[in-house]
Amino acid sequence: MPRRLFARTAARWGARLGPLVLSGAVLLCAAAPTAAAEPRTPAASASAEVPRAGGGPDLTDRRGGPVVLVGVPGLLWQDVTPEHTPTLWGMAEDGAIGNVSIRSATSRTCPTDGWLSVSAGQRALSERERFTVCEAAPEPEGDGSGAVVPGFDSYVRLNERSAFSAPVGLLGETVRDSGGTTLAAGPGAALGVADTSGRVDHYADGPLDLTTERLEGVSLAAVELPELTRLYPDPPRERETDGAEEPPEPDPEDVPEWAREEALADLDGRLRALERILPVGSSLMVVGVSMDTGPSQLTVALSGEITEDGFSGSESYLASESTRRPGLVALTDTTPTVLTALGLRATEPTSGRVWHLAERPPSVEQALVRLVDFNTAAVVVGAAIPGFFSGLVAFQLLIYAAAAYALHRYSGRQRGKRALVLSVTRIVALAGAAFPVASYLANLIPWWASGSPLVALLACVVTADALVVALAVAGPWRRSILGPMTVVAGATTAVLFLDLCFGANLQMNSPTGYSPIVGGRFYGIGNIAFATFATGMLMAVAGIAHGLITRGRRRAAVATTLAVGTASVLIVGWPGLGTDFGGVIALVPGLAVTTMMIAGVRVTPLRLVAVGAVAVAAISLLSWRDYLRPPEERSHLGAFAAQVVNGEAGTVLARKLGAMLGTLGNWQLTLLAACALVFLFVVLNRPTKWRIGALQRAYEYAPTLRAGLTGSLVTALAGFAANDSGVAIPAIALTVAVPLTLSACVWAVQQEDLDQTPGRQPTENAHCL
Repeated sequence: MPRRLFARTAARWGARLGPLVLSGAVLLCAAAPTAAAEPRTPAASASAEVPRAGGGPDLTDRRGGPVVLVGVPGLLWQDVTPEHTPTLWGMAEDGAIGNVSIRSATSRTCPTDGWLSVSAGQRALSERERFTVCEAAPEPEGDGSGAVVPGFDSYVRLNERSAFSAPVGLLGETVRDSGGTTLAAGPGAALGVADTSGRVDHYADGPLDLTTERLEGVSLAAVELPELTRLYPDPPRERETDGAEEPPEPDPEDVPEWAREEALADLDGRLRALERILPVGSSLMVVGVSMDTGPSQLTVALSGEITEDGFSGSESYLASESTRRPGLVALTDTTPTVLTALGLRATEPTSGRVWHLAERPPSVEQALVRLVDFNTAAVVVGAAIPGFFSGLVAFQLLIYAAAAYALHRYSGRQRGKRALVLSVTRIVALAGAAFPVASYLANLIPWWASGSPLVALLACVVTADALVVALAVAGPWRRSILGPMTVVAGATTAVLFLDLCFGANLQMNSPTGYSPIVGGRFYGIGNIAFATFATGMLMAVAGIAHGLITRGRRRAAVATTLAVGTASVLIVGWPGLGTDFGGVIALVPGLAVTTMMIAGVRVTPLRLVAVGAVAVAAISLLSWRDYLRPPEERSHLGAFAAQVVNGEAGTVLARKLGAMLGTLGNWQLTLLAACALVFLFVVLNRPTKWRIGALQRAYEYAPTLRAGLTGSLVTALAGFAANDSGVAIPAIALTVAVPLTLSACVWAVQQEDLDQTPGRQPTENAHCL
């Protein structure tokens, strides 16, 4: 067979089989054996016997002291100092410590919500008259030595109907079914350890009523230390006000510093008294179960055990499979950790994972500084996100308006001014496309340690953006149609790919990443980061393919697209890396469309359906393989597979569908997506003085641009349908794709202007990368 004919035949079949090759690679990697998981030491002492096959252990045979859970609403690591909280400081020196993401079923976690989440091992909520009002936990009614929480069944029914179907009463019921006994000190603590009927075996009004004798024979004790919440004794409520305005919600800034210091000292003294009466062998966990008032932050988690010499621990950070980050656990992790400390298996309805230990700095001061800085970053980013996205939308719309003006305004004698305006437009477009990746690169600099962290964050984002744009326009590629676009898109892809390989640290506490306070995701690739990564990858391979095809190497262009695309799909979907179920479903069709168009193969509905089926099969196999791992080691994929097996997937899908449709109410992102599409297909297609739209002219110079843009739009549309972030996916994807396309269109218009200059020969090969 002649070599040229063989090359054409190989390219044609490579393009047709490309999606199948991609799918085969995904399935092959999914079937490959994984490395053995690194053994982890449980953070809570589990001195009880190992659970028997066919059922849990009998807690009546358990030796050692009780497992004691101390809940302290509003306690932050910045509150812990040697001067005001010496007991907590000493425990932090000797024990395992971490931040707690207290997110419950609502964005505002009240103490009642926090204790109910501990009870259920799942995000729970309490009924409240208004969102801003935290209702106090009901006072238990005594029945002999124990007590019953009045109206507890209403909490059970409310959470059964909630989006998370939280099984309130699970913790107490599990302990009771295993022959154990529960004790609660305080109304909130009673909510946390009551069984499904609302009963606790022993009840005390507060920690001062506890004695060593009362703790004898107790399996699980919960203690509430509400000193910080008592700084705000009269929260506003719905009530008759005789026409007067209701007082505003208490503000932490209104509380004098000395008052909080006194409350902390009182709290620390009660904890010290509790430590002294605990029997040797007791496991002690201190958890900030909620905020006291104001916006959510990351609260305190501390673990150790009582020895003959007092409190002792492992001098480590706490971590869990829920977060996969040293020094960070979720509130729902408390439940399986308590059960494990009792020697019981964490039951399936819990969404949390058992605490384990991770390395921390040797100095307690250094360890606490990292925890405080992490919380500071989360708080600053949380406060900055609304303004950040408003600015992003405004900046993008400004780019579109200025570009429309520049493309159609200047001509003839104003040619010099037109050239300058078009050059500036191209640079601004590249800056707009680089804005998302700049928000991740900003986290390479510890801006949170600055005296003005918000200002430092904005400065880091702008600086990173400028550096990416400078790289795009600095080299010889700046004179080509897709050169700068490819550099920006390639930098976006490379940054997020490497970030996923090294733990996704750049996404954490990034304005376009995810927040530990929101608690939607703690590891892997977030939905907004996925939209940025997928679009950057597809536009980058389009630029690389253009350079290869213009050199007569179409087969290399197809092979490069498949190689980069396959690696991207794997890292997006692989458990423990990207761990994004919907991302694989969205990315595979877009990649297939881009690959077929680069190869010159016709895209048909039948081929798209086949590719979609392969994407679903690939992610299903990844999920099933993750499901076969132990429950405590599963990622989001394995957890969803378990929900499918248990018949609970419908509730999850309904919640995600509701969240996806709800995003359409975000008028800023919806407006951004709509304006980007109008600009792309109306403004850029509007005929210029050369009687052809700038977009069509760019396609003539670089046909692969159409492939990358079309694939990005397919992925954005599929991502909208497959992710609970909904409209945010296409909005962010277009934020990257449209400015990159605009940069190519500006080049095409500039090239036409140059070619029409009197006495100048048309430029040859100006479109090469």
